[in-house]
Amino acid sequence: MNVFVFQSVPERYDLRQSIRPGTTDTWYATRYRSEMHPGDLVFFWMAGDEHFRGLYGWGRIASKPYLKAGWGSHGVDVSYVVKFEKPVMATSLRSDAQLTDMLIFRAPQATNFLLSPEQAKHLIRFVKKRGEEIPQLREGEL
Repeated sequence: MNVFVFQSVPERYDLRQSIRPGTTDTWYATRYRSEMHPGDLVFFWMAGDEHFRGLYGWGRIASKPYLKAGWGSHGVDVSYVVKFEKPVMATSLRSDAQLTDMLIFRAPQATNFLLSPEQAKHLIRFVKKRGEEIPQLREGEL
């Protein structure tokens, strides 16, 4: 199983209103398409001002990437599972030595970011410590 961070910008897709657990939506699949598989974990990140930049929830990839009609690009369906009670702000993530090296901090000009297994495990623990619901993983899944 792979773990991704999918990024939006509030002017285009404001996660504060858009994440509705139990619903499915289509996101751009601009990078790492060959690594995206149904069941993979996705954290949803909103870019922009430091007052709201961060993670707002998580879900699962629900389809293989496909050429989306009218987009001129590939899309992938995702199911929203959890909207965090409180966003996990970028400033708190960046202060963590193991998470500050995530690609979304080093080169944030994309929609899709693949986490290393170590980053994914650490991010899940980080979110759990904040009291948010985390994905249930099977032994050896990451």
